Amino acid sequence: ANPSAVTMVDPVVPMLPGMTFQDPRKPVARRAQTLCYVNGYAVPGEKTSSIARAPATMEFPTEEPKAPTSYPMSTLPKWVQFDRKVLRWNAFFKEAVTESLAENFRVRKCVIYMYLEDESIYVAEPKQHNSGIPQGVFLKRHKIPKNDVGDFYTRADVRVADTLTLYGRTFYVVSCDAFTRGFLTDQGFEVNEDVGFPDDPIDAYRETMKKDSKIPYPPPPRDDDLSRYIEAAAGAPSNALAADKLKKFLAHDRKVLRFFCVWDDREALFGENRPFVLHYYLSDDTVEVLEVAEPNSGRDPFPVFLRRGPLPNQKLEVDALGPTKTFSYYTFEDLKVGGHVRVYNRDFYIHDADNFTKAWYITNAGRTEADFPPISVEEEQMPIPQMAVPPYNGFGGHADSLQNCIALIPKPVKPDFEKQMTYAHTILRFKAKIVPDATHAVSDWDSDREFILSVYLANDTIAIYENPDRKKNIAGGKFLERQEVRKPNSSEAFVATDFYVGATVVVLRRSFELVEADSYTYAFMEEHPESFPRSDPEAVGGRLTAASAGREAALREALTGAEDSNGEVELADVANAFKSAGVECVAQEIITLGRKHAGSGAGKVSVSALLEAVSVGFALPAGEGEGQ
Repeated sequence: ANPSAVTMVDPVVPMLPGMTFQDPRKPVARRAQTLCYVNGYAVPGEKTSSIARAPATMEFPTEEPKAPTSYPMSTLPKWVQFDRKVLRWNAFFKEAVTESLAENFRVRKCVIYMYLEDESIYVAEPKQHNSGIPQGVFLKRHKIPKNDVGDFYTRADVRVADTLTLYGRTFYVVSCDAFTRGFLTDQGFEVNEDVGFPDDPIDAYRETMKKDSKIPYPPPPRDDDLSRYIEAAAGAPSNALAADKLKKFLAHDRKVLRFFCVWDDREALFGENRPFVLHYYLSDDTVEVLEVAEPNSGRDPFPVFLRRGPLPNQKLEVDALGPTKTFSYYTFEDLKVGGHVRVYNRDFYIHDADNFTKAWYITNAGRTEADFPPISVEEEQMPIPQMAVPPYNGFGGHADSLQNCIALIPKPVKPDFEKQMTYAHTILRFKAKIVPDATHAVSDWDSDREFILSVYLANDTIAIYENPDRKKNIAGGKFLERQEVRKPNSSEAFVATDFYVGATVVVLRRSFELVEADSYTYAFMEEHPESFPRSDPEAVGGRLTAASAGREAALREALTGAEDSNGEVELADVANAFKSAGVECVAQEIITLGRKHAGSGAGKVSVSALLEAVSVGFALPAGEGEGQ
């Protein structure tokens, strides 16, 4: 075996990865590059032999410089340099026309495109409306041969004001666009000035066929009744006497007048006021009526109410042999906004038209903006009858029972999650007693009973607990399970703002008077004066000031008469003083002022502070203050 072609192995070094190396004397086996690119095309280059590796002595042979190639190298390939760059020329060719008195040749206008990346040519003929000639792609894109030798057409062969022959068809180039002219000028080509297209014989023939008012020729039978009568009496065929429909079609093709109308059929059983769209085709004086599909109308979506055709403007009369007389039809002059159109015994009221229709009438029919007044056909919406909620039957909760009246399949009531999270542990507690009312009397035993009424702010539920009293033989316990309680003779439930000291609430036909509350309840209500105005000292002082107007002297006398040596008075005496002075107030308001202007002892209020709070600027009694 050739030792230079194998891996060198040292008997001392083990055969492990990384412990071996290749023989540097081994020749290189890879193939050298043999191609080079010239103008974007790969051409064969100079062949190079394999380079042998340097011997183990690390003495590398000097590399001889390569001879330069004889091909000029471009910076970018042609398909990259001229990507999406197209030259465009306008040209025409003449096509012979035989057996025609109007023309003997026809001018066909074309556009020549040349793609610079490969100099391929594409010829297109723009489509002309109603030409009757298949137009569009005249010659597909490809490289067109110039001769039999194998040459192809280039950008130097297409010149303005010169001919170009492609596959035996001779084109005359008349102009080019601005990009083509600038590009060819930069390339050093001379570009001639643009020339125009020649006159088409068919256009000159059509000009001569136009009516000249200066020549006293009789009008054609198609346009004049007298000429038509004379020609018919002379035996002219009927097709020569009919109106020129082709001329009208060419003048008004794709011009459609659109009117918005309604058909009021409410006098009939189950009739409606239904909207429609009426189309009038100016090309042949035909009418089409389309129905406007409305949501939840209960009708099948059949949009065509009347198929396109002439619409008679008079009542049809037929017998067994068919129509008994000729009919006249609606024209564009019969249609106007605010008028009626009778569609086979159905009266349609036109209330609006689109912008094209209004502009066409103003331009061609002599109408003005005043002929298109805004008309509203919208009907007043009938109020939707509200479902009466039946009275509560006593089964389940009020909200749960109400769901059976709202939905066929009742859903659970969604609670106020934010309220539950905010006031999950907030409970207002009041001390209550049973009091008589108009329908119930209270016994002596019931009048001694004391209850704790708890209001849960998380869901506005109420629970009542009775305090036990062995001396009075009252066992006590739960009087009312926690639940939502409705106000008497109402579907509205009690909320936290309905409870305050001095209020009387009716719970399940029992009247409870709230006589006291705990300190937490007082503090919570004072922290939220917007919800509990009777716990707002400023609001209470302002209301009592207004209520005590004209009774200032009596109120001052009652309060000063009950004060002690320290100038303070008990809360109970404050309530009696307001009552004796004729000022109406509730216990919650007296407690609020007492907590605001508390005296030195428990349950005492400063008289001076109280008088200042309820009525600032009280007049002193006569004679008091003189000589001071």
